[in-house]
Amino acid sequence: MQKGIQLVVAMWVLTGLSLALVIARLYTRIRIVKFVGAEDWMYAMTGVFLLAFTVFIQVSVHYGLGQNFWQLSVASSSDAIFWTYVANSFAITGNAMAKLSMGLFLLRVVQVKWQRIALWFAVAITSMTSIALTIMLWNQTTPIRASWDPLRVPGKWHFQIKPLSVGLGVWSSGCDFFFAIFPWLFIWSLRMPQRDKIMLASGMSLGVIAGACGIIRTVVLARLDVFNYTLNFVPYFAWAGAEIAVAIVCVGIPTLRPLYLRTRGLPTSSFSNRRNSNSLPQFTMIKNKE
Repeated sequence: MQKGIQLVVAMWVLTGLSLALVIARLYTRIRIVKFVGAEDWMYAMTGVFLLAFTVFIQVSVHYGLGQNFWQLSVASSSDAIFWTYVANSFAITGNAMAKLSMGLFLLRVVQVKWQRIALWFAVAITSMTSIALTIMLWNQTTPIRASWDPLRVPGKWHFQIKPLSVGLGVWSSGCDFFFAIFPWLFIWSLRMPQRDKIMLASGMSLGVIAGACGIIRTVVLARLDVFNYTLNFVPYFAWAGAEIAVAIVCVGIPTLRPLYLRTRGLPTSSFSNRRNSNSLPQFTMIKNKE
């Protein structure tokens, strides 16, 4: 099977699973917990951006992504690269949104000042670097079109985006590991059953899988040959999409326990009794009073 088709099939499978989790989380928060926070809407937008990424990757495959650049017509190669730029814009911002969702989730829990500062720092740097890289992606050359249509439009290159993308990949993976380890720092100070503490922290720690995907994506990108872009960049886009999908799964699973309890016929009323912004509608967590 042609590489582009393999990429599209894999991305639609991952996107379908991710959107199912987005719907399950929103249902849990709206109908069971009866509380929807900023992190929930950020999570939902991550799913939307993953969907957009997959749609535009399919458009790019239609024009030639997954095929040898030098065997495509000039028009097809240009269009294929252009739509990967569009898809990559959604991948960069979607990846950041997944981390922002987790960061906002954790900010509802932590009370120690240095922990809140660390979370805000990670959230702020992730947001700024992702926005900057997306802007730079579209401004590598003058005129702009020269970056995706180099055979027909001569232009001047201002910088190469690849080293910057590798740098962001390193930071992104580091954030995944940070958010995965961070819950173990505060979870023991919450008044809740020991079993629930372990389940919650373990669920959040699934983010190490997203971090692993990020490392693989970064290594793949660092080794790619840009002179056959439409063929060589397929693995990069596969891992970029996989990283977002895995992040959606890892961020979503810890919030679905109320839904699990309802399906088991167990009480869930306690989840809907805490609606103020300082309470924690996830699970049965209640902050210790100092």
